[in-house]
Amino acid sequence: MHELMRYAEMACDLARSEGAEYVDVVASRGKSIQVEIEMGSIKSTDAKWGAGVSVRAYIRGGLGVSSTSGSFTEEDIHQVAKNAVELARVAEPDPDFVDLPGPSTYQEIPGLYDSRICELGIKDVMGFAVQNIDSAKAIHKDSIVSGGSSVSFGGGAFANSQGIRLFEEYSSVGVNIQSTVHRGDDVGSYFEGKSARYLDDFDPEGIGSKATEVALKYLGAEDMKTGVFPVVLGPYATAALFHALVQSANAEDIQRQRSYLIDMKGKQVASELVSLLDDPLYPRGLASSRADGDGFPCRPTLVVDRGILKTYLHSHYTANKAGEDNTGHSTRGGIAATNIRPALGHLTAAEIIKDTGEGLYIDYGSLIPNPVTGEISAIVDFGFRIHNGEIVAPVKNTVIGSHILDLLKSVDAISSDYREEPGTVMPTIRIQGVQVAGARS
Repeated sequence: MHELMRYAEMACDLARSEGAEYVDVVASRGKSIQVEIEMGSIKSTDAKWGAGVSVRAYIRGGLGVSSTSGSFTEEDIHQVAKNAVELARVAEPDPDFVDLPGPSTYQEIPGLYDSRICELGIKDVMGFAVQNIDSAKAIHKDSIVSGGSSVSFGGGAFANSQGIRLFEEYSSVGVNIQSTVHRGDDVGSYFEGKSARYLDDFDPEGIGSKATEVALKYLGAEDMKTGVFPVVLGPYATAALFHALVQSANAEDIQRQRSYLIDMKGKQVASELVSLLDDPLYPRGLASSRADGDGFPCRPTLVVDRGILKTYLHSHYTANKAGEDNTGHSTRGGIAATNIRPALGHLTAAEIIKDTGEGLYIDYGSLIPNPVTGEISAIVDFGFRIHNGEIVAPVKNTVIGSHILDLLKSVDAISSDYREEPGTVMPTIRIQGVQVAGARS
């Protein structure tokens, strides 16, 4: 038995002996290496081992949580278990709490742990950072580079009072670079990154050069004309919009009356072109896992099917409260979407842009709604004007105001090609009839 499992079981048994009715425990240990880049130089390097135990204890549905981090001893485990029970004893009873999940069958997912990543050291991680500082400056010697590189790996054991026993190992490696270029008072900036859980999926070369190449394209921004235009979202912007929709379908927010998707299950929330699969079992996926934070088996969930919201994302608690199926989306701190994989269309991104005529292209971010109201009021920081079916110039002083459901219902094209981060598919989409406020009337 792995040492971490022994610690998890020990904490679980201690909490039960102290009077907890239900308990679950996570015991983890891992190493991380972080390299920070600032102003084109290595600002800091941090390499450390960490360990921790987190105990959740329940009495009459009242929850007590206690944890230790950094390192732990058997004495720490005893104290954490006792603290959790004491907190549960004085917590407000929750009549909606039923129980914790029991043992089940779990699907193994390949590629979530790569021993080769564990062999990377400080010199390797610094190398990822330095080569991308160099590649950024090779494109523009005066580019200002920030960001960093990282490696992390370790393992975690899960045990609960219902008999679940799980152990998983993890690994990840990543580089992110932001490059900023100046031409007089004119400024262009862009971000590029790459992350993976398996070394074969990680290619750190050229991240800095790509960030600088795009940053240069943002020099010479022009005012956009006010009007109603088609808006094309690039892969990053599309991924952010789709993730926002799926995340807003989490049952915790629905039950607490703080989501714009209340009472929308079974109703149209997007155009018929939009289908969104949340897939936590995707091999090598950045957000993949065989079990959620409650120890319940993860499974692929079709959240939106041809524009119809099919389900909310549930934890064991919210599923019991609603009398619905648990979708296995619990985390230790709430409910979260995992790997979003939309259905694809028939046109390439280039064909969509060519077919658009006049409009706006948004490369990155921007259209993130208020999670309660769904309203969007976004400054377009990374956008280009589309003229005669071509991307012609970056824009400035441009704002989009709308509602996320109005935008999604107006999607009339999804690309067949896409960018993919491990597990997540990011196509290009087009939205018709968007109100764009520019500095020119």
